[in-house]
This record gives sequence, structure tokens and C-alpha cells, in this order.
Amino acid sequence: MEIRKDGLEFTIPLLMIVTITSFSATAFADPIILLDKSTYKYGDIVKVSGNVEYQQEMFVIIQIRSTTDIVAIDQMLPSRSGKFSATFDTEGSKWKESGTYTVLASYAGQKVEKSFQFSKPVEKPLEEEKTEPKPQMLEMPKPKIVIKGFPDPANSPQYYYDRYANEIEFKHWFDSMFVGYTIQEAVGYKPTHVPEFPDPSHSPQYYINRYNSEDLFRAWFDRQFSEKTIYDIVGMTEPTRTIAPKWVKQYAQMWSDDEIDDKRFIDGIADLIRQNIIAVNGDIIPQNGHDKIIPSWFKNTARWYGQDLITDDDFLSGLQYLIEKEIIVV
Repeated sequence: MEIRKDGLEFTIPLLMIVTITSFSATAFADPIILLDKSTYKYGDIVKVSGNVEYQQEMFVIIQIRSTTDIVAIDQMLPSRSGKFSATFDTEGSKWKESGTYTVLASYAGQKVEKSFQFSKPVEKPLEEEKTEPKPQMLEMPKPKIVIKGFPDPANSPQYYYDRYANEIEFKHWFDSMFVGYTIQEAVGYKPTHVPEFPDPSHSPQYYINRYNSEDLFRAWFDRQFSEKTIYDIVGMTEPTRTIAPKWVKQYAQMWSDDEIDDKRFIDGIADLIRQNIIAVNGDIIPQNGHDKIIPSWFKNTARWYGQDLITDDDFLSGLQYLIEKEIIVV
């Protein structure tokens, strides 16, 4: 650049400084999870921590899985910096086998896994100690758990004992549904003062039919059990509580978080109906190729159910409503 001053001509070099600012779109980062150890034994605490790309009101869902089951599940909101952490006790009936366990973290459709080794010592029978006998505490009997349609009063306890012993799929189903209960506690007869009565090879319905149709049997029963009914003895009037399997709650939570789509969710509901967990008549059938939309309020219901804010009955009532309104056709 030239400048004139007092008749003189000066040439000044012009320096141009260009600042280039680069902009890069921040891609969504997969969740990152860390474990405090690579191996754990029964009774340890598993500490899980990690990082996600923060999104408002989005939960991190953490599952710990053995080779056969989900042994623990939790959810939490990460901090605004994206950090999250959780702890899990390695105790209880779910932690029953040694081997490789997997931690699965999911967030906003992204998933990441990490494995660890878990060992559970073989339980040894306690040696008898020569001590003064302790006074026995009175224990409340366990309530008998029933799922709609199970056990079927037309089947004998022995029928279920044999299935449990011989059918691996039935055994896995029973153990996941009746956690902490033996097959005998769930379907067996309680002992009476009459040896071998009731006989586990006969069904509850067998004894009820005999009582209602055989005068001699009814007279004998009334003499032996003057303060009981035939229904009491075969276990059909015991205090019971109906449960929904734990996977239903996990399933509802995953659907409410859009980890599974509506079709897969409806297919799962069909399974509930086929297993008589929801009492309706018939089976779910296709909508002639036209799917109806599940109302948005029910997704909130599923989310509250997954967070233990409503009961099993509240959630199942919502499903029943969808069936009655033919959103799910049966």
C-alpha cells in the first residue's frame, strides 16, 4: 500500500491475518462403562460407572446378566456432565452360578457391554456343634404364590414334580417366576395327620370330585377333618397372592424408553395372555393389516410401572383397557 506524505512516497506492506475457526458437529457418543474390578465373588459389591452424551430426562438403564437370566437391573439420570454410577449386591437367589457375567448399559438407543468373572463357593454342610439348643422362633408360613392358570387343579403335584425334574425349559420358567420357592412349596400338598393323604399322584380336582360324588369318602373325610373343608386340605383356599413375572416390568420399562417398538411390545402382551397372566377370552389376532396406535398415556403408565410408582394391578388394568377398546383385538 502506498502513502504520500510531504511529497514523499512510502510503501507499507499490508499484513492480512486470517483466523480460521473450524466447526465440527458433535456426534453422539456411545455410553462408556467402567467396573471397579474384573472379578467378583459372592457377597461383593459391583461398582459400575460411566459417561454418556447428556440428554435431558433420558435415563441410563443398566442390566447385569448371567448366561441364563437378568440378575439385576437399575436406572438413573446421568449428571449434566454425562457421568453416572450404580452399585449392585452380588447376593440373592439370582446370583446362583459361577461364570462370565455381562453388564449392559443402554442410553438413547445406544448400548455398550462389559464382562466380568463371578464366583460362588460351593456350599458345604455345617458341622454339628455341641451347644445348647436355641429356642426356636415361630416363623410365619410362606404365602402360596399362584399365577393365573398355574397350578391347574386338574393336574396332580406329581405331574409338576416330573416336569420340573425332566423339562429344562419348564424348570427355568418356574425358577424365574417363583424365586425363593421350591416346586413342592408351590404345587404340593401340605402334610396331614393321615399318612400319605392327600396323595401327590392325585390332583386337587380328583379329591373334590370324590367328596362331591362319593358318600363314603365324604363321611370318612368329615370324621378325619372336622374343622377343615376338602378345599382347605387340597390347598385351594390357602392365602395366595397373584404375581406378574419380573420380566413384565423390565419389558414395560424398555418399551416406554423406546428400546423396543410397539409391535414387539404387543407380541409380548400376546404371550402374557397365552400364559393366562392377563385374563381375557381368546388370542390376539392381526388387525387385517391395519395397526392401531397405542395411546401416549399408556406409555406413561408403562414408565411409572417400571419405576415402581404404580402396582401390577394398575398396569394390567391398563392393558385390559386396550383390549376392551380393541386397540389390541382378542
